[in-house]
Amino acid sequence: MNVPRAGAVAEPVDYFEMTFTADAGKPYRLWMRAKAHRNNWRNDSVFVQFSGAVNALGEPVFRIGTDDRTWYSLEECISCGVSGWGWQDNGFGAGVLGPEIYFAVSGPQTIRIQRREDGISIDQVVLSAGEWLATSPGATKKDATILPVRPN
Repeated sequence: MNVPRAGAVAEPVDYFEMTFTADAGKPYRLWMRAKAHRNNWRNDSVFVQFSGAVNALGEPVFRIGTDDRTWYSLEECISCGVSGWGWQDNGFGAGVLGPEIYFAVSGPQTIRIQRREDGISIDQVVLSAGEWLATSPGATKKDATILPVRPN
């Protein structure tokens, strides 16, 4: 059974959070390695929020405690399909990168990943200001790339 595809909520019931350290003013790209239950596109998406994210103009975006969010879908585009584990960012469309994410202040930040649909599994989350700013850490389908854990 799928969860309704409503928007993100300020106080979700189902979510997980992680902390990381960010540098203010640097563009970051969000990548996740995920798989959809039964390789079904109806099981492949989440909402993502941050404690201190801003856009390139310094305006708050995707903030925890609001209904603003960025959307992550494992399927790269309509009818692209999913197959096993794959890497994707928060853009949608073949070759389309998601928006760069900035932070207003340097230091500890929190990322919240909120359920949008049942059936998605996530095993790696990468927020990159360098190596993977413009390039995926791995393939979109049938991926076996496991990145080493890097300290904040």
